[in-house]
Amino acid sequence: MARPEHMTQAQRQGLETLDCPVFDNAAFVPPRPLEQCRVALISSAGLMKRKEENIPGGSADYRTFESKWPDRDILMNHISVNFDRTAFAEDINSVFPRALLKELAEEKVIAEAAKNHYAFMGATAPEKFRESVEQLANELKSADINTACLLPV
Repeated sequence: MARPEHMTQAQRQGLETLDCPVFDNAAFVPPRPLEQCRVALISSAGLMKRKEENIPGGSADYRTFESKWPDRDILMNHISVNFDRTAFAEDINSVFPRALLKELAEEKVIAEAAKNHYAFMGATAPEKFRESVEQLANELKSADINTACLLPV
């Protein structure tokens, strides 16, 4: 991610004056003990499967990744010139820690790692996500997932 001190004045000013939505309510649920958590990952890294069609900028759709899908076949479609992909290129776990989550489940730190994990395209207007987020929430509920780890990238 680019640091403000490395941006042009226009870029900094654009970010500083960006209109962010205000929501009427915010859901809050007291945390449960980790050993009861069935966890899915949700990333904003614009991840996609190899040979899949690119994710258009500004898309509010999400992609689903089965746990068994090999890391080598997951690509990052994030296109911002301000975005540094170095960590992803070196270790996918820096943006999508499926292997680390699996280890936590094997060590019984958490109850279970979800069979599916998800990725959205970042840098999309939040108000565009309502339909996709409701769809994903229903998918998580039907899979009996009770915890989501949000990974802003």
